[in-house]
Amino acid sequence: MRTRRSIAAATAILTALGVTVVTAPVAAAAPVLPAGFVLTDTPTGQPAGDLTDVAYLPDGGVLTTGRHGSVRWTPKGGQPSEIASIPVYTGGSLGLTSIAVAPDFATSRTIYTARALSNGGDRAFRVSQWQVQGTDAPTGLTDERPVLQLPANSDSRGIQDLAVDPSGGVLWIAVGDNAADQAPGTATKDTVDKFALRALDPGQPTGKILRVTPNGVGVGSNPFYDMATPDSWRSRNYLSGLRDPRITLDQRGGIVVTDNGWAARDEVNIALPGQNQKWPCWEGTGKTPGYRDLAECGNVLNTAPLTETARHTNGDILGGVFYAGTSYPESYRARHFVADKGAGTLSTLRFDSAGKVVDQPAVLASGIGNPAALATAPNGDIVAADASTSTLRRLSYLPANKAPVASFDVTIDPGTRTVRFDASASTDPDFDDLGYEWDFGDGDTGTGRVVSHVYDAAAEKVTVTLTTKDSHGTATSTTQSVTPGTAGPTVTMSSPGPDARFQAGESIRFTAKATDPVDGWRNVYWTAEQVICPVQDSCTTSVRTGSDEIFSLVYPRDNDSKIIITAYATSSRGVVSRERYVALPRLARVSIGGSREARFDVGGGQGQAVDRWVTVGSGVSVTAPSTAFDGAPFTRWADNSSTSPKREFIVLPGETQLRADYQSPIEKRYAEDAPLQGRLGPATGIEVIEDGVHWRPYAYGRLYWTPRTGVTAVSGAIHEKYVALGAHAFLGVPTTDEAAGKTTNGRFNQFEGGPATGAGTIYWEPGFGAMAIYGPIRDKWLETGSEAGLLGPPTTDQAATPDGTGRYNHFAGSSIYWTAATGAHYIKGEIRNKWRALGWERYFGYPTTDESGTPDGVGKYNHFSQAGSIYWTPSTGAYEVHGLIRARWSAIGWENGVGYPITDETWTPSNTGKYNHFRQGGFDHSIYWRAGTNVAWEVKGLIRLRWRDLGWETSYLGFPTSGEYNIPTGKRSDFQYGYITYNGSTGAIEDRRY
Repeated sequence: MRTRRSIAAATAILTALGVTVVTAPVAAAAPVLPAGFVLTDTPTGQPAGDLTDVAYLPDGGVLTTGRHGSVRWTPKGGQPSEIASIPVYTGGSLGLTSIAVAPDFATSRTIYTARALSNGGDRAFRVSQWQVQGTDAPTGLTDERPVLQLPANSDSRGIQDLAVDPSGGVLWIAVGDNAADQAPGTATKDTVDKFALRALDPGQPTGKILRVTPNGVGVGSNPFYDMATPDSWRSRNYLSGLRDPRITLDQRGGIVVTDNGWAARDEVNIALPGQNQKWPCWEGTGKTPGYRDLAECGNVLNTAPLTETARHTNGDILGGVFYAGTSYPESYRARHFVADKGAGTLSTLRFDSAGKVVDQPAVLASGIGNPAALATAPNGDIVAADASTSTLRRLSYLPANKAPVASFDVTIDPGTRTVRFDASASTDPDFDDLGYEWDFGDGDTGTGRVVSHVYDAAAEKVTVTLTTKDSHGTATSTTQSVTPGTAGPTVTMSSPGPDARFQAGESIRFTAKATDPVDGWRNVYWTAEQVICPVQDSCTTSVRTGSDEIFSLVYPRDNDSKIIITAYATSSRGVVSRERYVALPRLARVSIGGSREARFDVGGGQGQAVDRWVTVGSGVSVTAPSTAFDGAPFTRWADNSSTSPKREFIVLPGETQLRADYQSPIEKRYAEDAPLQGRLGPATGIEVIEDGVHWRPYAYGRLYWTPRTGVTAVSGAIHEKYVALGAHAFLGVPTTDEAAGKTTNGRFNQFEGGPATGAGTIYWEPGFGAMAIYGPIRDKWLETGSEAGLLGPPTTDQAATPDGTGRYNHFAGSSIYWTAATGAHYIKGEIRNKWRALGWERYFGYPTTDESGTPDGVGKYNHFSQAGSIYWTPSTGAYEVHGLIRARWSAIGWENGVGYPITDETWTPSNTGKYNHFRQGGFDHSIYWRAGTNVAWEVKGLIRLRWRDLGWETSYLGFPTSGEYNIPTGKRSDFQYGYITYNGSTGAIEDRRY
């Protein structure tokens, strides 16, 4: 479990690379740390390579898990011992993977574990609740109660991590995709394990962050919670689309999820309820091998991570732990720490309250082993659980290390000259484990927190020295006089009692008396020390002192503190006796949250927790961020409707719950627009964020928002068409609400355009329904006046042509066709009918012009990509001309040369050539082409009539071999075997052989 309370113990010291490293055992590789930083190692007792997780108990003890089922306890400053061995299944990477401690462990003795198990050959993953045996020291686990269980598909990536909410009422469970392992380099759509696709489905348990109660049912505020089926996977779901996740709760608000990638990238994410990180279709900001080619991933837009890092071989990215301490240099504060198991590194990153990365991950330390989990010590120091050595490695900044405070009490038994020394009052501001060394003043020494020493008769008065030393070797000493043959003073204190609790500003009164067996009555002196940890630089601050039998003080208004009141007296022999009372605060729970996931500033930049116990009567300052992590703006505080993000309040008895309301632009518009509510109906799902696009489904449509487009609505038949096409993944977000068309009954939405479409429109007409048009075809349509222009509304969606080269939309009696080579052009009326009769683009290719008017103003035409044209006039109709005949027609001036075609290109009866007939004015003309030649020739007017009467190409003349040309007497056309002339003076037509 990724916790905020932990501690590591110290052993021997070695020096490497100019930094001090305290380690036992020595790590496999020397760490490389920034100047001033040191590592302190605590053994866990787990076999090397087996350590999987760590959880810290309220007293500073440590619980760890080993993959093969071992649960071990290491007491603060002591040696580890196994308290339980849980049955587990250890195929592949499976086993006992995580442990979490309930926040009320001191009274409930509750912990949670996650493991794989096998029952009769059926593998499963289980989260269990346990009771820890032993009143003080853990001695075993008992009373297992399964919280939830799911079947296993493979031997990899099961339940990977657990975390418990500070309230104790919510358990967070990170579940891997449980798909079979495969090398990404050889993956294809046919070989990838499609089981991974379940990560995308909110109704499946794998590839998820689950959020459940300790009873295993979904939390009522979960995004897909269904009151009728609270134990369904959908009701338990919080976040989807993950491969190999770990989870960390940020005490300021927000959930950080790291996810180990597959092919190239690892992710760090902020978990937003109901969202989907899109594994296995996406990994980081890239598509994944094999899966990207599956139909199931075709229209899946990515949800980009907070940040991504390059994946290392056998790497596991984990952590995201927030550094809440003050001992690290300023540049490392308010950062999140992330470990990479494969690389053996510890990195930091920083992101702001808007969920934007300020500083990308940067390596702080390397060679730290194979971290399997990260946690924090009570003063905020980062602790890595090193699987390679099965030790806990605490990263400390040595220049900020504070010296321990040495203090001890003395109890003298004059009859036996035995003196008991108790150093329990000694403390360390950094929560380091302390060593205790005694000089008894008679030449003897000892070690230990509590020791006894017997003095001989010669020792009438000695000076005893206690030296306390922390794990970094920093020591502090204190001395007291002891008279082994004479007892010291007896101090009797009258106090409010051990069960009393005090609120800030409350007065507390004490009385005390002291007598000494030699001196009689002695003066009583007082000290009161306020203990505040770990916010201030020192854990103890003197509140006041006194020297009277009566002592009083006012309980301070600081949070996270207690007061240690000490009454003491000193005999004439210099022997000091003390009586202590610990004044504990009356606490009330303060819980601060948002209607959406957000990071709050509690304590004015101190990074205090949003869910904690606070002294009653003390002041709390909190500032809500201007936006939640999903970008929704702050609107007000729910309890008092204040619109100021900052508020200060005095903590009252009972629980204080503050909620900051955030309202997304979508929510705001819907709430303020009654007609829109009627048009869309009630919301049917949560607001979804994909690739920077926010959208929310309603009964009859959707609302969309981006910073570029604002909030727009799509509904009804247009919405149905939009969703059928793939919605924003295909056509982009709507840039307008549904609006009335230029014609009487039409309706439309405009869309921003997707990666493959360009800007688009969906237009609805009663007679045709809703049709989509986009990209260059839409541009052309708009150029013609859209639905009120030449073409009218679309009667089909945009579709691909059968040859796969082009795209088209049909309209009422017209079409627009597009290819990358030709662009978009419209074709309509009789010309379009002719083109259709010819087989559309299969015969003639694609239009390369719009329908255009001829220069003489009589006809219309379209040119096509396969060297063809279709021409139309009211008197001739529409006919095609193509190839060499069209080339000759073009060369002699198109319709100005021989007029308009009155036939399509046609084979001659003998199939030895082709021709088109033309009409110009009152005369008909023809252009003929003979097979085997590369040119066509025109035959015109009266010469054509003679040739026709002779039998066309079947006559003795054959095919034309020239166009009509001038001769001195008139005109002439040449043929294969002769020629025909026309005399301009006489009108005579003659045909001759050569």
